[in-house]
Amino acid sequence: MLHRTPDERLARLMRSPARRAILEGIFWQMPQYLDRGRATGVNAAVLWRIAGRPNGTTDDFALLIAHGHARVARGSSVEPPIVTMTIDGVDFLRLITGALDPMQAYFGGKIELAGDIMFAAKLGGLFRMPLARPDPLA
Repeated sequence: MLHRTPDERLARLMRSPARRAILEGIFWQMPQYLDRGRATGVNAAVLWRIAGRPNGTTDDFALLIAHGHARVARGSSVEPPIVTMTIDGVDFLRLITGALDPMQAYFGGKIELAGDIMFAAKLGGLFRMPLARPDPLA
């Protein structure tokens, strides 16, 4: 359904009070989708900065991966991040639902990366993505 939702509508949603619940819901679920086998030997902190708040600031979430486990913390991590990803809230929603290709987003300037770009490129492969349900209106 997100594929068909206009950017303007998603932008209104991401400027509304629902933004916090949406982002926390997404980030708090991330650890359960970590592929422990693929994450073996990975020890990294990733800082996500979700832009587009009405006051011009970002919502920051630290994704910490160590010993085949992941956890999320609101705000920046105690550990220095291996990579910091800055992305607009609408683009973030599209990215995590598969409606926005990460490489196209990076080369199109929709994702700003600071730090280990190679690690950022393999980050998605550390997670088992939930299967999308068929769109009944497609």
